[in-house]
Amino acid sequence: MEKKKLLFVISNLNIGGPQKSLLALLDNIDYDIFDVDVCVLRPDGELASFFNKNVNFIDVSELLTAATLPSENIVYWLKVLLKQGQYHMFTDAIISITRHIFLKRNMNQERQKFWRKHANQLPKFSKEYDLSFGILGLSTYVIVDLVSSMKKFHWVRSDVRILNRNTEIDGEYYNFLTGALAVSKKCGEIFENMYPHMRSKTEVFYNYIPENFYNNISFDPSLIKKHDGETTILTVTRLDPLKGIELAIEACRILVNEGINIKWYVLGNGKYRKKVEELIKEKGLQNSFILLGFQLNTLEFIKNVDIFVHPSRTEGKSNAVDEAKFVGKPIVVTNYDTVSEQIENKVTGLVADMSGKSIASALKRIIKDEELQLFLAKNCLNSKDASEQVTEDFLKLIKE
Repeated sequence: MEKKKLLFVISNLNIGGPQKSLLALLDNIDYDIFDVDVCVLRPDGELASFFNKNVNFIDVSELLTAATLPSENIVYWLKVLLKQGQYHMFTDAIISITRHIFLKRNMNQERQKFWRKHANQLPKFSKEYDLSFGILGLSTYVIVDLVSSMKKFHWVRSDVRILNRNTEIDGEYYNFLTGALAVSKKCGEIFENMYPHMRSKTEVFYNYIPENFYNNISFDPSLIKKHDGETTILTVTRLDPLKGIELAIEACRILVNEGINIKWYVLGNGKYRKKVEELIKEKGLQNSFILLGFQLNTLEFIKNVDIFVHPSRTEGKSNAVDEAKFVGKPIVVTNYDTVSEQIENKVTGLVADMSGKSIASALKRIIKDEELQLFLAKNCLNSKDASEQVTEDFLKLIKE
């Protein structure tokens, strides 16, 4: 039997939920049946070395990467356009970047317009595929314009309403797709409502937890110091206004002011870090709310605290919440739109309102009630939402 050929295109392999989900997904596929290629539009991310040894990484031309107008090392990529004689592309790239810097135009939308205008100048993939999938950024545009594939899918990783993309251009590209895969039912519904022509073409495909990945990387337990009578709390998030970190800080302030002995740790970095540090200092929480920065083995950190808190304002389906459920931790989440698909209130966690006061109230309830801690933890332990039949799922997509 000839192997079925799959292609996954992703914008980068930095540490993030989509990347870890893809890594885990490709640990659960049958390589006797599938030949799997991965194309990374901006190579050299931290996760590349952790992928299954059967995965074949496709070399990406510098011209293709330059055409995505990367935010990092943009001067280098502009030089690539010049070196390859793409003077028209170079001029339009300068115009797009200038609009972004001086006219405050959305850079993601500028990238969309730039790609649509210049895609016909880019080299097409030589190999033909049975299934191809676009994950993040311009990846779906790549499979539409440059890939020969029997079926093509967009992977819906978030609540698309918050992405601030040019929906008209996205809609044009989605017209060429076989369908879409969504990380949650709610994300799928939101996506279909925004792009009605994708109704009945969108299926739910849950995240995987990258257990093999976590089993093969180190963890420094000394970063979380435990003291008698102290409750340790953990949040894993990108430092971004959409992730509600200021709600966590306010909840911490309330608990500390009430004399509750806690230490709240945060894993993650982001452009918002300086503002977060200023807010922590302003609230006098330097000894209680501690930023540990980027850490690779989030699962081990979650195992080593008492309570997990996810204060986000919006989510597709949080990988970190999935991991906290899997290891059996009491969980507090905010009531973002997709939360009910991950947490059943008072059964697998407590769902708080979108405020520091409500998060603090939920935390006090857990801290003071040992039976509740055990009940929530037991209901979560070893929880996995993803199908364990990834091979059958992909074969089904081919046949449909």
